[in-house]
Amino acid sequence: MTYKPFTKPNNKLLYVHRQSNHPPQLLKNIPENINKRLTSISSSQKVFDEAIPPYQKALNESGYTYKLTYNHQPMIQTPRRNRKRNITWYNPPWNSNVKTNLGKKFLHIVDKCFPKNHPLYKIFNRHTLKLSYSCMPNMKSIISSHNKTLLSDYNTAPTQQPNKQCNCRTKYECPLQGKCLETNVVYQATVTTDTETESYVGLATNFKERFRNHTTSFRHVNKRNSTELSKHVWKLKDAKKPFNIAWKVLRECKPYNNVTKKSSLCLYEKFIIICRKDLCSLNKRNELATSCPHRNRYVLKNLKIT
Repeated sequence: MTYKPFTKPNNKLLYVHRQSNHPPQLLKNIPENINKRLTSISSSQKVFDEAIPPYQKALNESGYTYKLTYNHQPMIQTPRRNRKRNITWYNPPWNSNVKTNLGKKFLHIVDKCFPKNHPLYKIFNRHTLKLSYSCMPNMKSIISSHNKTLLSDYNTAPTQQPNKQCNCRTKYECPLQGKCLETNVVYQATVTTDTETESYVGLATNFKERFRNHTTSFRHVNKRNSTELSKHVWKLKDAKKPFNIAWKVLRECKPYNNVTKKSSLCLYEKFIIICRKDLCSLNKRNELATSCPHRNRYVLKNLKIT
């Protein structure tokens, strides 16, 4: 059986230029990955030598001096490790004009701020914090961000009518005193008993929806472990202790932006958990390693097209 690389008719091969403003490791891996791919989809060296001329020409035109060679290596099945470590990636944008070794500075700050005797060393160390450069925004992203800012200022003009703040049937039962329809907030739930007071901090793009999920977890046993707050409430219910829950908003924050790739909601919640333990005694430190849940809405398979 023979097989060879295939390209569509009239398809011009283009690769990122060697002198473009991209991370060096990315540019270094481009020709090596092309060579590896062409080798794997060629049945023999003869087929490989007949197929590589257009690829070699495209690499040369992009400024690479790499020579494509057939290097067939049999696949070796290596045992996979089952251990999974929670890793937080720091992705600063790469720019060739910056001469400072940003990665070295970052790792030096980690070692300085989180020594081995620090209580957060298990979460923030060189094994759980990794560095990987990202590319600078292209012109399309810059223009889109600028246009979005202008349009948002236009849509929030003073002539626009204020939105409804509460839809509770019984107004005095509103968890936020008539403002339960708040969006993009970091909130606090304070659980009070006769002997103790515990607090929990969370975030919500829609507080009323999040509040309903919390109250549902307080009623159904199969959801008692859904959050640290529900665990504590069920512990009090099992002990038959009366309790009261008070809700309040700590801050309104900007939601996740698919252009800037930042979420002020998640960042402020993590800041509270790290620096204000008096406001969130129920939250656990492993929540700091979780990724932003809002970016999944912008994944192509999750987009709802109407």
